[in-house]
Amino acid sequence: MTASLPLSQKQHDADKVNANLALSSTTKLAQSSNRSVLLYHSPSQPHVYRPLPSILVDFFALTLCDLLPTRSARPRTAPELLYFIQKITSQARISCHIAVAALIYIDRCKQNLPKNAIGDQDTAHRIAVASLLVASKFLHGTSWATCWLTNAQMAKICVIYTLDQINQLERSFLNLIKHKCWVDAAEIQAFLLKHRQDLLL
Repeated sequence: MTASLPLSQKQHDADKVNANLALSSTTKLAQSSNRSVLLYHSPSQPHVYRPLPSILVDFFALTLCDLLPTRSARPRTAPELLYFIQKITSQARISCHIAVAALIYIDRCKQNLPKNAIGDQDTAHRIAVASLLVASKFLHGTSWATCWLTNAQMAKICVIYTLDQINQLERSFLNLIKHKCWVDAAEIQAFLLKHRQDLLL
């Protein structure tokens, strides 16, 4: 894992997390196809993408590292996890809300893993890809999503998995979380409150 950031830099990153995750007072709820959707008050305003704050990327990587024990393998073929997450979140234009939704999915995944589950060296990478992909699709059409990520796009971005493998990862991950994809503002706020010290909120 990378060296820890100075406190001032971490606080700066935490401020960016707070700013990106804050729900605008102009945001309103609307009903569409029996689903509550968060809509922009001014959809005509262009969105300027900013990469995820490093403190959120670090927390995402640590969460995956703590998910389950892995088999030791030599030589190591999977890319370094932190670099991998930085790469796919930046190139896929993942927003803070998508990342937090993905973290909530990872929590659900952990609760449903077999007690003695052991992962391979790239298990964390696979779960990162699947969780971000599912979160991006679920939040598509809301003010929380900056993009709609397709399986083909993810395959091009992450490189180490083919489109067929991405499709299988998505199906397996959805089965692990028992297709419970619903995440609302209250659940995101509860997650941030629970991990406020980790994210310096």
